[in-house]
Amino acid sequence: MRKIVLLGFIIAFLNIVQAQSNLTLYNMKAVPQRLAINPAMAPTCKWYFGTPALSSVDFSFNSSALALNELSSSLVPNGDKYTLDMTKLSSVFDNGASIRTGLNQEWINLGFRIRKSMWTLSINEKIKSRLLVPTDFFKLVFEGNGGANVGEKFDLGFGIDLIHSREFALGFNRSFINDKLRLGGRFKYVIGLNAIQTERNDISFTTTNQAFTYRVKSDLKINSSLMELDSNTTLNDVLFGNPKNSGFGIDMGAQLKLNKKISLSASVVDLGIIHWKENTKSTFSSKPNTTYEYKGMDIQEFSKDSSGRISGFQSFKDTLVDVLSLDSSSNLFTTGLLGEFYVGANINITANHNLGALMYGSFYQKEFYPALTLSWNSQFARVLGLSVSYTLFKESFMNVGFGACLKLGPEQFYISTDNALGSINNNTRNLGVHFGWNHTFGKKKNTKL
Repeated sequence: MRKIVLLGFIIAFLNIVQAQSNLTLYNMKAVPQRLAINPAMAPTCKWYFGTPALSSVDFSFNSSALALNELSSSLVPNGDKYTLDMTKLSSVFDNGASIRTGLNQEWINLGFRIRKSMWTLSINEKIKSRLLVPTDFFKLVFEGNGGANVGEKFDLGFGIDLIHSREFALGFNRSFINDKLRLGGRFKYVIGLNAIQTERNDISFTTTNQAFTYRVKSDLKINSSLMELDSNTTLNDVLFGNPKNSGFGIDMGAQLKLNKKISLSASVVDLGIIHWKENTKSTFSSKPNTTYEYKGMDIQEFSKDSSGRISGFQSFKDTLVDVLSLDSSSNLFTTGLLGEFYVGANINITANHNLGALMYGSFYQKEFYPALTLSWNSQFARVLGLSVSYTLFKESFMNVGFGACLKLGPEQFYISTDNALGSINNNTRNLGVHFGWNHTFGKKKNTKL
């Protein structure tokens, strides 16, 4: 349980990787990596291979709260110091907090054309995480259990899900109907490395008239499988993981050219499951929906010992486990791959300039997380491709992105981001970057589709 809670807070509050950085990349025609977003979108080259481990590095982060400008507005000057106004900060979390992070890296990637078809092969490292913290959690933390909160029921059901996997993907796409329609798919064998899954998360605290006393009811189940590296770990374990934690996935995409000016596209990625059978642990409520009384903790228990460390956390953890009536077992479990979908349309202004519109969507804990992107995409000869985008995320409306692809002979360098101005306006809710280095050769005859 300690590993699960610790990892959850790390995912939530370390803003080292920032949201979907592939919305701009979706319309960068020359970049082969957009096949991972829509497997029907063949690049403009005849064949390619990526620089091992450097062909695609993709960091992403999306948060419904915790923007720097909101945090700074909660700092109140007090002489030569600043005081954090918790009441101002609490308004940031009026709708709770949902946080999504991702890290994708290609180890191997190559592809080649045979007439109207293209075959691709890739090995990818992928980390996806989702964290959902309800509004009542922040209300209870910031306002306490006094005043208007006496006698109130607080829903503290959170969600923590993380999938760390390595996928071996074989892709194929082909054009039909005189090159007006192109269909593609990627079939993936997936090795699971680490996982956290929130299967049930019904937790409630009800405050009473007695100070620092709560009535607690829980029905909780969290599954996990965490890789442990020790002296017995072999190179094969590191490279290929445990085959007992494995599954399959599929990406599907389509591109339809309505006429010379307008084309439509759509894709669904990361559909699939992983069966976790090794190093599994399930932490759950042994007596679900049973009410317990919790009287809080004495703050004096949290004091520094002789070494300067704060003690009392172990006692707090033990008390929390008792109150929630938590138990554990080694049950097997299954996780999804946290799928996503894209729907796009493009208008060709000229042969080398087009206007794009793209809708993105994903689901988590019965919540829908959409994004809408408008982009201008240009190709200058075969040397330089540029894209500029504007994206509307859920609860975040100022996201200006940028993409560039530079081709020097067979060497291709690219970079894209969906919020290039985030560091300027202190909006760290949606930032991300995707960059890489490919070797591309030849040019397909028709690049208008």
